[in-house]
Amino acid sequence: MAKINIRIPRILLDLRNADPKLLSEMEGALDTLDAKIRVMGTGFSQLPHVFSLEEALEEADIWVYLSKKLPGDFQHTMKAGIIPVMLGGLHKKAANYDPVNERGNAFLFPKLESWYIYGSMIRAIENFNFSHDWSNLKSHGKALI
Repeated sequence: MAKINIRIPRILLDLRNADPKLLSEMEGALDTLDAKIRVMGTGFSQLPHVFSLEEALEEADIWVYLSKKLPGDFQHTMKAGIIPVMLGGLHKKAANYDPVNERGNAFLFPKLESWYIYGSMIRAIENFNFSHDWSNLKSHGKALI
């Protein structure tokens, strides 16, 4: 019998500088995702928090930025091979991942609105399930350093 390898992505929601209204709009949908979610910053009291940047870097496969500004520690996430989900245009070298052509280094959403963010998170989770493609995506992410 073949062994089934189930991969569950670990997502970090970066709530630093996030709009509280946006957080309240997203709150109900997060429990429908097939992922382990932790947060950095304040806003979601019902989700587990990381206690330090070091813990976050060890605990994340996907890092969701919910702000119009990248934090100063963004480079650390890229060096750790964590894939960003963020607002398009936030980083000049960020390119939305295209799985058909295996190009891109992030999952971008066009507006800082809950459904766009949620859709990009789902795309990231779906691609996480393909370990070879995910490895390629992580190596493409080095371009953001």
